[in-house]
Amino acid sequence: MTKVLVLDPIHADGVAMLKARSEIDLVHLPEPPDDEIARQMRDAEALLLRGRTLPRTVFEEAGQLRLVSRHGVGCDNLDLDLLRARGIRVAISADANWLSVAEHTLALMFAAAKALPLGDRAARDGRWAIRDHLGTREIAGSDVLVLGFGRIGRAVAERCAALGARVRVHDPACSQTPPFESAPDLLAAAGKADFVSVHIPRTPETTNLIGADVLARLRPGAILVNTARGGIVDEGALLDALRTRPLARYATDVLADEPPRADDPLLERDDVILTPHSAAMTAEAARRMAVGAAQNILDFIDGHLAPEMTVI
Repeated sequence: MTKVLVLDPIHADGVAMLKARSEIDLVHLPEPPDDEIARQMRDAEALLLRGRTLPRTVFEEAGQLRLVSRHGVGCDNLDLDLLRARGIRVAISADANWLSVAEHTLALMFAAAKALPLGDRAARDGRWAIRDHLGTREIAGSDVLVLGFGRIGRAVAERCAALGARVRVHDPACSQTPPFESAPDLLAAAGKADFVSVHIPRTPETTNLIGADVLARLRPGAILVNTARGGIVDEGALLDALRTRPLARYATDVLADEPPRADDPLLERDDVILTPHSAAMTAEAARRMAVGAAQNILDFIDGHLAPEMTVI
């Protein structure tokens, strides 16, 4: 028997796939206390993990663990060096949520460009005359800088181009030539941007990549959208850019600290639009992530885990 541990709620179809295999001993903990996670991890051979970050000691004591299958794509909640050193494979649901995140990005872009949250509150409060002062703009004819040209970045770039925007792409890690203007110099590209959309992983190299120098280069009234990871945007520099107005609005699905503290200054600002790291959580994507993560476990057990789903 192969013990598979699933943490936190996932779509029932993913659970059913694992239950259907007679050689799998499935343990699903939808609301697990920390001590129970540690106990169950000691003899688990495969772990299906969402966004939870487990202590290092849990992995160090998991003597049987051979695979971590991520419910999604990002791996910033994993110590990949530790897992690599222990010979533990990591798989992702690489094709599960790109469409949902791309659509959410466009929704945030429109919400910021049209000042939808501010207009909604004003209309409810009887402040009808605010319509002359919302500072709205069109995406058509604007310059959009897309950071990262993976599945999500490509989808956002294609959709912005279809709306009539001029698209530039900055991705030093991209081995392919994107079908849009390449922008190898981030600072120079920022100086031409009306919108910047972030779609890169958070790594030591990209932490605080969008800092004071990049923000200062943006065109007056620019809009920054982040559906990648918190920590890529330097939130201290961001607040300064919003206060001094080179940046018109920040629309984000992610924060450096999640959930945010009650006194987080970003929560108080009308020029910040927030969603609760929910871009990937459409009904369709939630099912695809669960099914994809379960399939990676089954493929690993069967000896043919797809290379495109493998991180290490």
